[in-house]
Amino acid sequence: MKKNLWVILGLVMLLSVASAQATSAVKVPVSGTFAGGGQFTGVVTINRFEQQGNDIVAVGFVSGTLTRGSKTLGTAVAGEVTWAVTIKASTTTAAIHATSALAPNQASCPVLSISLGANDINLLGFDVSLGAIPLNIGGESGTPLGDLVCAINGLLGNVAGVVNLLNNLLGLLTGLLGGLTGA
Repeated sequence: MKKNLWVILGLVMLLSVASAQATSAVKVPVSGTFAGGGQFTGVVTINRFEQQGNDIVAVGFVSGTLTRGSKTLGTAVAGEVTWAVTIKASTTTAAIHATSALAPNQASCPVLSISLGANDINLLGFDVSLGAIPLNIGGESGTPLGDLVCAINGLLGNVAGVVNLLNNLLGLLTGLLGGLTGA
């Protein structure tokens, strides 16, 4: 009986980890082209950020539909796909702002501009060129999102620190925007 309890406990822990990893993804729209006037429309599912040498990369999947003219050629999924990531502090106003009704006069952090680089992938035998994917995220200090944005802005020269915080940000955005992004 005691052995069965440990087996059940182990399965519960495994399922908890698996479900936590399955939900830590953000989906963003992407489009691209391929030879012969073809078009691709779909989503990029960002699962995590990693450090590769002194660079940051995003790792995830691409899914969507390939068309040529009015004819659908098929739907495809590719993964794990890696994108080069560029991050900088920005003052753009096109951002997602987290505000708190309890403390509306809190200071803003610089907007965090995260750009996933253009990428070429093979989908259903077609070499699809995907465009860059810009993400601008801002927040008010004193809020969970704002504090992460401020912390990332403060560590922009520290690749390992930024990767860790980006993965925390990814988890937070999944929770906040999961229903809006289809995650």
